[in-house]
Amino acid sequence: LLDSALEPVIEAALKGRDTTSPSGHLTTSPSGHLTTSPEQALLALKICDPACGSGHFLISAAHRLAKRLASIRAREDEPAPSVIQHALRDVIGHCIYGVDINPMAVELCKISLWMEALEPGKPLTFLDHHIQCGNSLLGCTPALLKKGIPDAAFTPLTGDDKDYCSKYKKLNKEERDKDVLDIFSGDEKPWEHLGNHAPYLINLNLMDDTNNENLKRKEEAYAEIMRSSGYLNSKFIYDAWCAAFVWKKASSDTIPYPITQRLLDNIDSNPYSVSPAIRSEIMRLAEDYKFFHWHIAFPDVFPLTTDHLTTSPNSGFDCILGNPPWERVKLQEKEFFSAVDADIANAPNAAARKRMIDDLPTSNPLLYQAFLAEKRKSEGSSLLIRESGRYPLCGRGDVNTYTV
Repeated sequence: LLDSALEPVIEAALKGRDTTSPSGHLTTSPSGHLTTSPEQALLALKICDPACGSGHFLISAAHRLAKRLASIRAREDEPAPSVIQHALRDVIGHCIYGVDINPMAVELCKISLWMEALEPGKPLTFLDHHIQCGNSLLGCTPALLKKGIPDAAFTPLTGDDKDYCSKYKKLNKEERDKDVLDIFSGDEKPWEHLGNHAPYLINLNLMDDTNNENLKRKEEAYAEIMRSSGYLNSKFIYDAWCAAFVWKKASSDTIPYPITQRLLDNIDSNPYSVSPAIRSEIMRLAEDYKFFHWHIAFPDVFPLTTDHLTTSPNSGFDCILGNPPWERVKLQEKEFFSAVDADIANAPNAAARKRMIDDLPTSNPLLYQAFLAEKRKSEGSSLLIRESGRYPLCGRGDVNTYTV
């Protein structure tokens, strides 16, 4: 994989520098980032594994890139181990990005990268802003937010009331078509939904972390950004758009009415205008589904614009590496019950398994509720993939996570 995917990117970065600017002045990486030398051309590369697990692919990529970087610095094919180790620390700190839905995997990935990047006398490299936890498939973009909430967001899921869904689907269409509030118009707003946190996150890459004092300063700066209203409000509006798809749509004393276009516009105008109950439910769903908005998490890779992110020549990663999960988004009943009820999992056929599941409300109501919750979550994820507009070419048929 490194031979076929990463090596051509490395060669393109170095060749671009050599052919475009023999003097070594202002050239670009494949994604359009400005560079000034072969060394900077390599350090400007952005490499990502969107399902990174414990970081095996990222570590291998870092070693491959570090070897080339060390060779350029030492001006020899086989640089000293100390030169390679220093290059490895620089590559891991500048070029490597990863996302995983499993918090434990994220921690293991950071630990693995720390161990690889370890240099005598220096603290561990700061990685929190580059290795993050989230579902890399479920999120929103500025372009999707601009289009508003699609009517398909009100498709009934397990536990939803069809009449209730129809009512709010109609209401959402009316509110969106009336352009109650163009969320990208107007210069005077109490806040900007594209946020002011991006420059601070980008500046983190420029902060030194080669001693304990500077590392502590960098950690504190990142923690402050994550607590800032600019970051939290930016994330909240995109979380709200995603939450509209998976909101429980049925009369309830505990869950508020669903998010329609007018409510989304109100949030955009003033994120503090929503009721505590709605805010709490949006945050709960964001945590449950682990919504991940790439331009919010990595503004140095995805510049914040109102255009669709992939249309900008300066937007995106130079190389995607990884071994994505090969599984259907649809809940597999046999797999679900294999860990909790062997009898249901080992039923002779689907019909027999269905009868046993139908008996659960009386035989094991807690397990039945857990099954319904997991089924609803898989349906919600599938709805976001199919109807959000992010995957016009892949969100069809029996969706498998590796394609999207």
